Amino acid sequence: MTVEMTNGEGVRMRNRSFLFLMSMGVFLFAGCSGATSEPNAQGEQPKPPPAKANPVTLQVASQGSSTVLDEEFKQVVQSFMAKKYPHITLNFNPESTATSLDALLAAGTIPDLIVTFNGNLASYKEKELVSDMTPLFQTAGIDLSRFEPGYIVDVKNASDKGEMYGLPINVNYHAMYYNKDIFDKFGATYPTDGMNWEQLTDLAKKVTRMESGTQFRGLDPGSTVIWMSQPLSIAAIDPKTDKASLRTDKWSRVFKLAKSIYDIPGNGMITATPKDQFMKSKTLAVLLDLNILTQLAAAGKEGLNWDVAQYPSYTEKPNTYGNASVYVMLATKTGKHREDAVKAIELITSEEVQLALSKKGRLSPLKSAQVKQALGADNPDLKNKHLPSIFKSLPVEYPIASPYRGKAEGILVNKFKEYVNGTVDENTALAQAEEEINKMVATEKTK
Repeated sequence: MTVEMTNGEGVRMRNRSFLFLMSMGVFLFAGCSGATSEPNAQGEQPKPPPAKANPVTLQVASQGSSTVLDEEFKQVVQSFMAKKYPHITLNFNPESTATSLDALLAAGTIPDLIVTFNGNLASYKEKELVSDMTPLFQTAGIDLSRFEPGYIVDVKNASDKGEMYGLPINVNYHAMYYNKDIFDKFGATYPTDGMNWEQLTDLAKKVTRMESGTQFRGLDPGSTVIWMSQPLSIAAIDPKTDKASLRTDKWSRVFKLAKSIYDIPGNGMITATPKDQFMKSKTLAVLLDLNILTQLAAAGKEGLNWDVAQYPSYTEKPNTYGNASVYVMLATKTGKHREDAVKAIELITSEEVQLALSKKGRLSPLKSAQVKQALGADNPDLKNKHLPSIFKSLPVEYPIASPYRGKAEGILVNKFKEYVNGTVDENTALAQAEEEINKMVATEKTK
């Protein structure tokens, strides 16, 4: 570059301009050269941007959870996943023969995540599917105090050491659903919150009628004696001893109470599903069941005029119903993508996702008042229903898990049916059930 030099002040001005432009050029060159190691105000080198996570597909298996993992659930979860963890894709394997949990395990495929109810967790220990996830939750910053304490205890009771095999993502509750048209038809008052079993049984008698050739049943307690027994903290088998002890005053009380319901003329046991009788044929006045709000919303479109009230209680156990059946998501012990699996659990149990699911009509395990109050808010078919009644009762603590519980309860229910049908008396039914359960356990232990 040639600089024109003239006399006097003009020369000095041109020289200054030239030097200024040269210095600016050096500055700009340094800025454009990619020099990013300039220390910050504290003299520290800036951290490089985090590496982009590799895409991963997590295989999700379930057992007894198909009603939870429906299309609505998947859509909500996947929309949030795409925003927070776009590298994670969840592949939900349906509970069909080919992709059931047992089928996957038989094929040597270990899923990354499993969703099941807490009653199944104990059996997974023998299959080497579970481990204590508490350290993983702590590392991920998951605060267990956000959950209802009882649901955390229910999960811990699946382990003999109080370990956390997974986290609750959804909760089954017990509620009383009633057909308003049947009560109107027979001039009876609707069920109310705070009723005890005896009051509800008396009310059921008023709406158990034969009308124009159609038998209307007043009440079905659901699951025969099992749900009715749980608030009294009695079980078909003692998980600590693996023994049945059924000849007790509490079991006698439950058997008598349940029989008094089925003994109402016209209200006997039926071969049809009580839920179908309530929602389809519309000939059942009161159904005691779990959270079936989504199904009821659909039935409402087909003409079912329904509402909900608080689950009935025992007088000495007010505002208490049976086991909550907490649905748990866990990262398998030998899964290949444990870190990403924990991220999925963290996301699904977050306030934002649980709020979105609550608005759809799903009961959340979180304590959050905002989440509870939002129950059913996005479903127009749930408007004007007494949904707050659901929260007036809480579940009894889930018993310590026993791998023999399911078979033991099956034996007990069969003996109760014999008692109701008059084949055996109460004492004989309980004695035979106790004997058969203990024999079953002894046989199972030899396998």
